[in-house]
Amino acid sequence: MRKTYFRKNEQAAILDLPMYLIIVMVIAIAIIAAVVVMIPKGSRTMNAVVTSGYLISASPGHSGEYRFSTPRNIWVKVTTNDEKADPISGAKVLLTGANASAAGVTLTNGSVFLQLRPTIPANIDEVYIKMTVKLEGYKDFEDNEAIMVYRQ
Repeated sequence: MRKTYFRKNEQAAILDLPMYLIIVMVIAIAIIAAVVVMIPKGSRTMNAVVTSGYLISASPGHSGEYRFSTPRNIWVKVTTNDEKADPISGAKVLLTGANASAAGVTLTNGSVFLQLRPTIPANIDEVYIKMTVKLEGYKDFEDNEAIMVYRQ
C-alpha cells in the first residue's frame, strides 16, 4: 500500500488571499453604492403660504388663499418656513397659472414679494395659480390652489 502525501502549495495560498480580498472589496463597494442610492434627497419638510396680496379687491379665501378680481398687476407675498417654523432663506418660489408666472428667491426672513398679471379666459369665472417652492435638502412644496383669481 502506497501512501499519498499532499503538500501545501505555498504559491497558490498566496494567490488566493488577494483574490479573496478583491471579491470582498467588490461586494463591499456594491453594498455601499446601494446604501447611498437609498439615502433620501430631501429629508426636511417646508411649508409655504401666501401671506398677503396688494390689490384693492384682494381678500383672504376660505383656506388662507388670496382672491383677486380682474386682470391687473398684483403683488403677492409668499412666506416659507421649515418644520420648526423657522424661516427658510434661499428657497426658489414659482407662481404659475392664469396665463401668468412669477419667480423669486426668499430672503433671510423667509419671504419674497412677487408681481404677476393674471388673466382669466373668456368662458371661465375663476382660475387658480399654482405655487411651487424648491430648495436643496428639503422636499419640494406644491400648492395647486395657492391663489384664486376670479371674474367680478
